[in-house]
Amino acid sequence: MKVPYTLLVLLLLGFVVSLQAQETPQKCNDILFLRGGSVLQGKITEYNPEGNIAFTTWAGAQLTIPSSNVIRIKQRCKGGQRQAKMYNFKERGLYNATRLGTLIGQTYFGENAVGYGIGHSIGWMFRRQIGAGISGGVEIFNPDNNEPVTYPLLLEFRGYLLPRNMTPFYSISGGWAFTGKEPAQVWGNSNDEWKGGWCAKLQIGYRIGNHFTVFGGLGFQEKNRTWTSFWGGESGRDRILHKRLELGIGLVL
Repeated sequence: MKVPYTLLVLLLLGFVVSLQAQETPQKCNDILFLRGGSVLQGKITEYNPEGNIAFTTWAGAQLTIPSSNVIRIKQRCKGGQRQAKMYNFKERGLYNATRLGTLIGQTYFGENAVGYGIGHSIGWMFRRQIGAGISGGVEIFNPDNNEPVTYPLLLEFRGYLLPRNMTPFYSISGGWAFTGKEPAQVWGNSNDEWKGGWCAKLQIGYRIGNHFTVFGGLGFQEKNRTWTSFWGGESGRDRILHKRLELGIGLVL
């Protein structure tokens, strides 16, 4: 059977168009957001998170940009789905970090206890690896006891280890904690007066994406209890050092 010449030409033309469509790559556009508010659009030809970025603008200008000057990078492609964002965590500037966690350990009498705490930090990131700020919060070490609530105030240092959306991070802090209003009677038949003391924390964990964190760590909190017996002239002072394992989640902005 003879195939008509016109049909043959149409089939060949359709095959060529289909082949060209398959071989034609997506047209993608890289967008750099720079410190100071500038935005560049074009194509990244070489990328090194710890060094420089080789970049060609739409106009054809070839630039070399230090990675430290780039806040974030996006890529948009025409004719296809939008590409996933590259690393775009804000490495420098003001930060806010909120955390909620459990405090696992033992009481003054050696009994197992699970407390909880919430804290918030505000500070300044000098670079990805190091930032400093102040932190405050509320902690309850023994919910089933009448021990007063603790209000820590700390100096904090934190940093993120890798230039990735998911990276290990650390937080080291230390300072002083104040006690809340103490009950008239706490442990047995005595009048108690509570005072706070030094406190310190070490936390390590992962930042997941730009905002969420999970962490574990150790917390130390000193308290002092001065007591006077109801039934006589006996009195004394107890120095208490809470040592707790901390597990929690957080939010970074």
